[in-house]
Amino acid sequence: MTREASEPESDSALVRHLLALSSRLTEEATGLNDWLAMPPIILDVSDETEALPVEEAFERESGALRTVCHRPYMRLRTAQEVLPISRVRSIAAGAAARLAAHPEDWVSHTLAGVRPGRLLARRNEEDADIYENRVAVAVLNVMRSHLQQRIAKLRDLRKMVSDVHGLLMSSEESSWRTRRNLTGLLRNVEDSSRHHEAAQVRLRELESSLAAVEVMLNSPLARAVDHRSVPPRELHPTNLFSSDLHYRRVAVLWQACTAIEAVRPRAAETDRRHQEVRTAFERFTGLLLMLACRLLQAIPDADQPAPCPGRTSRFRMRGTSLTVTWAQSGEFTVHWRGRSVLRVVPVPADLCTAPDAASVAAFIADVRRNRPLAEGESDLIVYPGALLSRQNADPRVLQAAYRVGHRHGDAVGQPAGVAPLSPLDIFSVSRLMRAIQWATLGADAGCYPYTVSMAAGERSALAACSWLEPHSDGVAVVRPPRPEELEELPRLLKGNRVRRGGGRAAEHEAQRLRTVRVELEDAAAQTELLAVCPICAKTGTQRQTVFEPRENGLFAAACFSCRTRWELRRCLACSSTFPLLDMDGLAAAGASEPHLDRRLGGVFLAAPCWAESGTGHAICPACGTCGQEPRVASCPRGCPVREPS
Repeated sequence: MTREASEPESDSALVRHLLALSSRLTEEATGLNDWLAMPPIILDVSDETEALPVEEAFERESGALRTVCHRPYMRLRTAQEVLPISRVRSIAAGAAARLAAHPEDWVSHTLAGVRPGRLLARRNEEDADIYENRVAVAVLNVMRSHLQQRIAKLRDLRKMVSDVHGLLMSSEESSWRTRRNLTGLLRNVEDSSRHHEAAQVRLRELESSLAAVEVMLNSPLARAVDHRSVPPRELHPTNLFSSDLHYRRVAVLWQACTAIEAVRPRAAETDRRHQEVRTAFERFTGLLLMLACRLLQAIPDADQPAPCPGRTSRFRMRGTSLTVTWAQSGEFTVHWRGRSVLRVVPVPADLCTAPDAASVAAFIADVRRNRPLAEGESDLIVYPGALLSRQNADPRVLQAAYRVGHRHGDAVGQPAGVAPLSPLDIFSVSRLMRAIQWATLGADAGCYPYTVSMAAGERSALAACSWLEPHSDGVAVVRPPRPEELEELPRLLKGNRVRRGGGRAAEHEAQRLRTVRVELEDAAAQTELLAVCPICAKTGTQRQTVFEPRENGLFAAACFSCRTRWELRRCLACSSTFPLLDMDGLAAAGASEPHLDRRLGGVFLAAPCWAESGTGHAICPACGTCGQEPRVASCPRGCPVREPS
């Protein structure tokens, strides 16, 4: 199955940018801060928009090539065929012998001899399929392939520059934080309009050249010549190539075309190149992970060395520990509050080139087969995704090759996300931001409310605490306690302490109460994390949030500083709980996940419903439907209305 998804071409713009970025990280970055200052995209397309030697040669010599295509040199070829006697103009040398052997061509037989009805005739015809003309048609085929590849690469670059330019423009659809964060990752962003115009001009020139090639490929010469016959790189010195001006210029153009083949890597170099690309993509994934953590307001520990296989990078996010470990095998593990929550696995194949969604699923299953997950951990498979392959992919393949936070279709408790990453796509970091949000805030919200087991006596002593809610076998922390409420906890537990037996029994009782207190304080600290704004990440006295417990183990929170809202909801269709995150009130209207990445910069969790603006519905990541009230009769996304389970 793995062979069905192909790796990017070794000479593609994506690969060249990956290798260039990897080289910069190796040569220029000595510490983690250097990585965080390294832009994943350098907005400079001048090298890509310059005309290549073969394109300059085609521009000079295309007139001669056009002349050869429409007025080619031909040679006379003698052909023999049997014709009615009325159409014979010249009799072939073997006509008499053939006539004697074919009586069916006789009209009559007389004493004077045979009267023929059909004879073997000889005629001269023009033949364009000569060596020099085959060279001209080979030039056209090479130029068409080259121009098509160049146009595809420039369209990718133009799209990247357009995305950057769009970030600079004021837009009602995108958040100002998204624009600020993503433009901070770029270099020379102020030159985006100039680069966009340069890419546009070069693209028009290449498209014009391709149109001229297509016209010449429909000429009489191209239709008459055998396309399968490829001339050698070194041309034979024929009379036409030496004496005819137009054919001499065609020979020059063929030499320019063969120079393209000369720079392509050979088989032995290709294997080495593929290994370099895999290493570069792993390094690029690590860079995006570090930048995603930084955009999520994670603060790196001071004086850390540059990330490399076998090393851990440490951050503080929302007041607690966040680390990213780069394994020797090339995968990355994100640890949140001391436990593994996300594993990012880079793979070298572009999954959008798979023939169908089943092949994508088989590829992912094969990647995960020998990688057992830890409890509470999830996988994110990332791959080098080219824009052109995503545009040409079947919608079902594209849906299978990009999903973050979805759980339907996977083994229970082991969700796998999939996301394309590319140095030509500035929204790649947004996908990793969202994956980290799911792994941290999403995981914490899914564990709400945090419960602590205790005896009935302790539950009675804590009944007056409004931040606790009694359960059948303990209590649940439903909101972060205020400092004075937390300070009151030892007194309440001590007041409930009953001395039983001798000193050893009293010591055991005191130890048990201390354990209950520690567990309550830990649950309170975990609930406090849910009250920290995931966008501005202000903790302690700087926090300006309100946390509201709701019925049935749900909550809602809001930040007065940045207007972000987050909450835990329950799907009425499958009864699963899932977290929501709405930044600046922009998540009211739903759209496809790539579009939401552009609009929200990856800082969201469950995707909003597509039904209409302002419904407040969200797509359940477990069952994939909008199972919320009020009901929506139809949804543009195609998700059915389902009854509560």
